[in-house]
Amino acid sequence: MLRALVLSDIHGDDTTFRWLLERVWQETGPIDAYLCLGDGVRDFERAERFIRERDEHAVMYAVKGNNDWCDAPLTRIITLGGVRIFMTHGHNQRVKSTMYYLQDAVRDAKCDVGLYGHTHCADIEMNVPLLVNPGAVCSDRCALLEIRDGKPHARLLNYGFR
Repeated sequence: MLRALVLSDIHGDDTTFRWLLERVWQETGPIDAYLCLGDGVRDFERAERFIRERDEHAVMYAVKGNNDWCDAPLTRIITLGGVRIFMTHGHNQRVKSTMYYLQDAVRDAKCDVGLYGHTHCADIEMNVPLLVNPGAVCSDRCALLEIRDGKPHARLLNYGFR
């Protein structure tokens, strides 16, 4: 089984981010991949050493959001455990008003999973493709994407009171 931690919208809240990672690690054990969906790419990069102390061989991918000023791509397609994953922050796909453009982009890319953030609202749509919004790290939320026998399974993790 492969485990990927899906993160979005850190918004400079390094304290909450590290606290959230500690909580996830207590619950899940080793993580194989860390996927950052924007609005906190620099925060994610700053935490790399902290993450690698725990999961030294994990792969790390990021896409930039509408509040990131960095060289990360706006979208990225990766393959984990035989599953094709489309990563985006979601602002260019207008996810605050519709899922249509995101679903279209994920299907056009021939991906099994679409990961997005931007709305701060955690959500899983179990359609094909599977769509996952982990919610916002700055609100104590993330998601765990597990790939078992080439099939993706997602669950939302909420550790706060917000």
